[in-house]
Amino acid sequence: MLACGAVVLLLAATVAQARVDPARLSAAQSAAARFMQLAKGFETTGQVPRESDPAVRPLLDMVFDTSDVTGPVSFQELTPLSQRMVTGAQIGTVYMLAGTGTTDLAGLANDPQADAKVNRNVVRFAPEMGRFLDFELVVQNAIVEAVLVQLASAKPAELARPNFQSGLASIRQGSLRTVASVIETLTVDGLSDEWRRSRLPALAGIAPRLARFLEPGQRASLEQLALACADAMADPSLKRSLQAFARTVAGG
Repeated sequence: MLACGAVVLLLAATVAQARVDPARLSAAQSAAARFMQLAKGFETTGQVPRESDPAVRPLLDMVFDTSDVTGPVSFQELTPLSQRMVTGAQIGTVYMLAGTGTTDLAGLANDPQADAKVNRNVVRFAPEMGRFLDFELVVQNAIVEAVLVQLASAKPAELARPNFQSGLASIRQGSLRTVASVIETLTVDGLSDEWRRSRLPALAGIAPRLARFLEPGQRASLEQLALACADAMADPSLKRSLQAFARTVAGG
């Protein structure tokens, strides 16, 4: 999710009309800072600001707003866009870790109950988590599109540079992790099928670009995960949509 920052140093710049509002980053960071103040102590109290609170909803609206991400993102915009993703992840992490005793996902690394604790929070804070996951997918989709455009226009000598290739590998792995985590979340017990269906448009939106961007082994891994998730769904429309996602990612 955070690997896209490497693009700034490792990919050659292209000239493109700006599509991302540069003012959104500072506004999102300010909103996130205010949210974090309201959430202070969440790791021990288990209490976090909810979007149903009139004082909180505008903060989440600002952080998770992707209305300006409407077209191809230029090279110059990738850094602020990736920083917006980091800002959104701050909020998502608060909801995932409420009451777990830690403020960092790494803090759960040795906790045998880590998955159960996070999953309970996903269900408890389903409205906010849904917004966060959709935000992640939309931003990741824009990043992948920008890199695909760059790959199509880069010169062979640029593509062959070791640092270019290592940066590209990092972005691919980050994209895979982001999308896989969303698909895995769909299987969490306690979430409604309506909530799950609401995540499908963002997943469908990124699938065609993943098919062109990921390595064959990564595509196969994501295809298998989506099919396994589809098998776990009782709702026929969810099954069909996840199967369609798997076919698209696989290049079918």
